[in-house]
Order: sequence, then structure tokens, then C-alpha cells
Amino acid sequence: MSRILVVDDDLSVRVLLKSILARDEHEVVESADGESAFSSLSRGKPDMILLDLMLPDYNGLDILNELKQDRELESIPVIVLTGSADRESKLTALSSGAVDFISKPFLPEEVILRVNTQLKLHDLIKSLRIAVDNLENDVLAAGKIQNALVPQSNPQGLAVEWIYEPSYRVGGDIFDVFKLSDNRFFVYLADMSGHGVNAAMLSVMVHRFIEDFRIGMGDRDFDLGVFMKELDKSFVFERFNLFFTIVSLIVDLEEGIVLLSNAGHPSPLIQRNGSVELLDRQREGLVGINMIRGDVAKIPFLSGDRLLLYTDGLIEVMNEGGEMFGEDRLIDLVKSCSKIDIKRTSGRLKDSYESFKGDALAEDDITALLIEF
Repeated sequence: MSRILVVDDDLSVRVLLKSILARDEHEVVESADGESAFSSLSRGKPDMILLDLMLPDYNGLDILNELKQDRELESIPVIVLTGSADRESKLTALSSGAVDFISKPFLPEEVILRVNTQLKLHDLIKSLRIAVDNLENDVLAAGKIQNALVPQSNPQGLAVEWIYEPSYRVGGDIFDVFKLSDNRFFVYLADMSGHGVNAAMLSVMVHRFIEDFRIGMGDRDFDLGVFMKELDKSFVFERFNLFFTIVSLIVDLEEGIVLLSNAGHPSPLIQRNGSVELLDRQREGLVGINMIRGDVAKIPFLSGDRLLLYTDGLIEVMNEGGEMFGEDRLIDLVKSCSKIDIKRTSGRLKDSYESFKGDALAEDDITALLIEF
């Protein structure tokens, strides 16, 4: 059983949250304002705080900042309670240290899901921090968080194989493949700048943003150009001090087309009739520097064509002699696999770069997605 502090000036909200959380065997402590919340914290640390951003005596963001500056309290996970349309406050809260948000009015199932997910993550991070302290390294914590976001199986109806090899330093590659309808699929592959926990945390936030965007727009109306522009607006460099590249696409099997948008990412390869072509048209700038126009390329495909998405960690991996794997070697390798299925192609690609780098440590994550139409 976890102890959760609920800070909200609305009695009905506190009563409702207490009822929801008590049913899941959580102990709830209530505070109607910031002063009583700090008083409660002085008497004992809760396992989590649910914090309203609009309080009679404090701005909730100020409370969040004070918590994160207190060495005794900074590790407590905070979920903020906000209005459903208050996007700016949500992003500010997340960049200030909140782990998640719940929009009012909320559903009981959503409250339980978000609370329990963050409690599990907090327990995982807590145990991993002990390991990190012992090893004087933050790789284990970030790596486990990254791996938790990688899809475990393909969506039915699309032939996809992938390679995902986190580096020894932990970068921030994140990808997903999911079905929008019977014949439409959304695929993205993003690469966070930098290494370590910060990059891994940004990948978690990007993953969460994409899930919320899908829910908000709806799978039927999912617009790739709008998605890319919203992504750029929501993750400005000045707020997060990190940037990332992303290639995203919609595969429409009924129409026989791929809609593709690329923000600073290595150009995908398309293999058809034994030849390999770089899809480098309409490549835009990095996410977060206000350069995304939402350009989308329409690429027709035929049965048997293949598409390869990859991060720069694949082509920039170095061998023990200091030689880079390179784009030309990748293109030749893809050409040589035209007669074998994509599962074996994926295995050959993995074997090839592992053989190339030998015992050298990979400085960056190595991720590749292979799609066959």
C-alpha cells in the first residue's frame, strides 16, 4: 500500500480521488492548500503527490519547484492535476520535474493507471539508483526505462522487423509501430541528442506526447503534417536543452502509398526491383528549433518493396581501427538481401554491424526498422 498526498482546494476533487485511490488500497492524505501540504510533508514523506496547479495560497508550479530543490523531497514523484485544455501548464510542469499529468475531469480508470504506472516506475528508478550509485554510472537506470518503451510485437497486418541495441552510454532512440485502421499504420523512429538519463527521459516524454496526440486527434483523422508541427511546438530546445530527430510515416496498404515526414533524421532507404534509393526529399530541420513546416512526401510502393528506417548510430558505428560503417556499406548490404525474407535480412544486418565493430563499444544506440509491403 502506498501513501499519496492529494493537494487540491476543491473538496469534491479530494473526496473523489480519495475514494478512487482507497479502492486500490492506497492511503490518502489530503491538503486543501500549499501551506497545509508543506506541513504534511514535514511530518512524513508520501510515496507520491497529486498536485493541483491552482491553489488559493500558492501556484502549484512554485510548490513543484520547491520540492525539486529540497534534497529530502526531490525524489517524490509528482503528478499534476490540470484543466484538459491547459497544454502550456502541462509542458511547464513536465519540464519542471512532474512525472505525469491528469486532466480534469478525470476517469477513475485513468487515475489508477497513471498513479500505479508512476509508482512502479518510481520503485524501479529507486532500485536502479542504488545500483547506479554502486557502479558510479547511470546507464542501468536509463537503459531499463528505454527498453520498457520498445514495442514487444508487431501490429497485425504489417510485416515489420527491427533491431534495437542500446549503446553502453545510453542514447535515446525510441520507436513504435501501431495500427490506425485495418489498412493504415503509423510508424516513427526518433533519436534524442546526447546520452544518459536526460536523453532517456526525453524519449519517455516524446513517447507519451505521441500517445496523447493520437488520443486527442483520433486514429481516423491522424494528420502527419499537423503531428510534426505540434511536436516541434511542444519540445522547444530552450525548454528541454535537448533536441531530437524523427522520421514518421503513415503506411496505407489500400492506397499503396507511404506518407513520410523527416525532421533532421537519416534518410530512409527503399528497396525495389533489386535497387536501393535514398528517400531524402523534403527533409526538414531538427525538432525544437521552430523549423518544421509539416511537409509530407507521398511515396507509392508495390508489393515486395521494402523500406528501411534507421538512426545514425547504425552508419556511424566505428570498428577497432577507427573506420565508420557508413551509408554506402549499408546500401550495398540492403541490395544483397533482396532475395531473402525480412526476418533473415534483419538478422544479416545485425550480424554485419556486430562483425564490423568487433569488440569496440557502440557510442550510440543502434536502431533499424525494416518494413515489407
